[in-house]
Amino acid sequence: MSSHELEGSIVLSHETLILRNVPHFDSAQQPTLWDEPLDSDDDVLVIENTDLSTVEIRRSSRRKKSAAAFRENGKTVVVVPARMSARDIDSFVKELVGRLDARDHKTASIENLERRAAQLVARYLDHDVIGKHHVPVTIKWVTNQNSRWGSCTPADGNIRLSHRLRDMPTYVIDCVLLHELIHLAVPDHSDKFYGFMNRFEELERATAYLAGYSHAEQNRS
Repeated sequence: MSSHELEGSIVLSHETLILRNVPHFDSAQQPTLWDEPLDSDDDVLVIENTDLSTVEIRRSSRRKKSAAAFRENGKTVVVVPARMSARDIDSFVKELVGRLDARDHKTASIENLERRAAQLVARYLDHDVIGKHHVPVTIKWVTNQNSRWGSCTPADGNIRLSHRLRDMPTYVIDCVLLHELIHLAVPDHSDKFYGFMNRFEELERATAYLAGYSHAEQNRS
């Protein structure tokens, strides 16, 4: 697979293919994998939006115009000025609780990525590229990668995945994430890189999915 390099980053673009025509490992060479498959549905953190009818409203004489929202002992609490009207309270609750939910969604999604990455490393790679990397590794979703699926900057341990992957099948996300994890140890697209990448059982399927998605995007009217 070809790559584009920008400011020291190794990226996976929509136009590049993950699969390369190199020999796959035979059974004797195949690395020992977990007996059980990677978690799929059980590993996906589903955070539901807060039911606004369950929000506790607290009026405060100390507040004049502003309101605040926070989680407390499993509850969502919104503190508002004592004299605020019911209509204004409804507006503040909707906005502030929405922000809390968005923050929780983001946190849960990052935690899910980190856990997923650890599983992929343990299953497909020969050593812990996360724990033994020379600097801490960060993995996050980004919204500014519209021409690439993922990117990795080995020097600072940053892995970034396009937010458009989030609604794709788990095996596709895993494929792109594994691609970037391998780059922590193998910064180029050499035979060594593809030796690791070809261990991923869903490689061809994920490659076809991404190619089809890119084709549809390019031909969308």
